[in-house]
Amino acid sequence: MKDIDNNIKHKRDLEALRQFAESHPSDIIQLIDAIPIGICVTNEKGDFVNANLTYCDFYGYSPEELIGNPFTKVIPEELKNEMQNMYDQFMEEHFETQRKWEVVDKTGATRKILSSAAYLPATKMGGPFKMMFIVEEDQNQKDLYDLELTIQLLQKKISAQEIAQQLSDHDLRNNLLSILQIVEVLFEKEPTEEQKIWLNYLKQRSSDTLGMLKATSDYAKMEQGEYEPEITKFNLIEVIQKELDSLKKIILHRQIQISLTYQGEPIKEETKVNVLADKFYMRRLFHNLLLNALEASSQSQEVSILLDYDRFFTIVIHNKGAIPQDIRSNFFDKFATSGKKKGTGLGTYIAKLVVEMHQGTIAYQSNETDGTDIVILLPQTVLDNS
Repeated sequence: MKDIDNNIKHKRDLEALRQFAESHPSDIIQLIDAIPIGICVTNEKGDFVNANLTYCDFYGYSPEELIGNPFTKVIPEELKNEMQNMYDQFMEEHFETQRKWEVVDKTGATRKILSSAAYLPATKMGGPFKMMFIVEEDQNQKDLYDLELTIQLLQKKISAQEIAQQLSDHDLRNNLLSILQIVEVLFEKEPTEEQKIWLNYLKQRSSDTLGMLKATSDYAKMEQGEYEPEITKFNLIEVIQKELDSLKKIILHRQIQISLTYQGEPIKEETKVNVLADKFYMRRLFHNLLLNALEASSQSQEVSILLDYDRFFTIVIHNKGAIPQDIRSNFFDKFATSGKKKGTGLGTYIAKLVVEMHQGTIAYQSNETDGTDIVILLPQTVLDNS
């Protein structure tokens, strides 16, 4: 039985599992559903995030009955506290030896399993997570073979997808750089004013897309606290107004009124609020939060952006819509979305990463009567007082 533990803990296999989960978290369960090894993924608290079909069949639950519930759902009552303490220890130490457990299935029957676990660090797709592999105690030899097969399949898929991703990113970057070069050439041909507008739009969007390709790895670094922001001085009012311009279509369609104030006074043409921050990601922050506010607003309502400073540099974005009840408890979590056909649930999560990267905090107040306030508090050092 030692072989199972060695396979799970083997550095190469753990690294393969980690890389795959980091790059393709939505694919991993789909891939291993066909393998007769019970596998579940739980979050930092111990709640089920995913479980493959073999795991669900073993316990007699559907995925829907497990996901969102604590892993202690399958633990005997008298062992729940002990197991939760061991789980917390695993999330701190990132290591757990092969163990034999007593568990209970949906019918209440006690069963014995052998398990090993892998720690999956936090990435741009969430986490940290614990991935647990389980086999029934009397099926070890067969399941060892199945486990080895699982790892081999994962490694093959990792290699294929990593190569494909690298080629895709390379080709996309080259195409965008080509577009930018063509735009510069066209600017030298004395374009009309109307043509200049379109060329500038094309230039901006191509540059943004190049930045977003870079952002894929940046978000992962932010989650680990390893991203070094590119601090520059810029006028935050100008950034906000540009993001509002990019959202003009929805503003005009819903006839939404926009209010932008600084220290209680309406923004004037000469108003400047110079900040020292990462301009690219502050743009992403405002784009995401303003888009959410506009989409939550009904026809002819108002969206307000308030900037102020006292002990903190404060930003408040208000709209009349209320956050749906089903996501209020995890509004800033990754993939938290409700009622949006094309919603990814990443907008507020990215906003939170950007705010925390600038040593700030973000929170909300929301109810059906007053609407929603997104409140951002940033240290005064973000303001350029010179």
